[in-house]
Amino acid sequence: AGGLAQRLATTDLVIIPTQASLLDAVEAAAAVQEVKRQEDAFRVRIPASVLYTRTSAAIRTRTLASIEEEFKENGVPVFKTRINEREAYRALFSFGGTLSSLDPSQVRNIPAAVDNARAFAAEVVDLLKAAQARAA
Repeated sequence: AGGLAQRLATTDLVIIPTQASLLDAVEAAAAVQEVKRQEDAFRVRIPASVLYTRTSAAIRTRTLASIEEEFKENGVPVFKTRINEREAYRALFSFGGTLSSLDPSQVRNIPAAVDNARAFAAEVVDLLKAAQARAA
């Protein structure tokens, strides 16, 4: 645990993935609390944000809406971008490669996955820049 605490204290950004389920949300909230404890212990700011994964691009479930509201009420930082459930992401784990190397005749809607990944990457960069500006 000491090694984890030390790594947390020196990290640039903690990304806490969670799916839209109550069990995952409870674990994500616990991870956020652990980051806060380490901030207090080391007297440093540790940027952290929850990332919703495997979400539907088309449907916002009642469970997700409830979790979002609970996180908002408790001041839990959450990425605006969600990593949506997409065949292209599953194909990467099954066949390897990158999104741009996938065969569009075998994997559907690759452009939507690329857009989703780029939005996430841009948000990570923005959070890192904001953290760096606060530290300066």
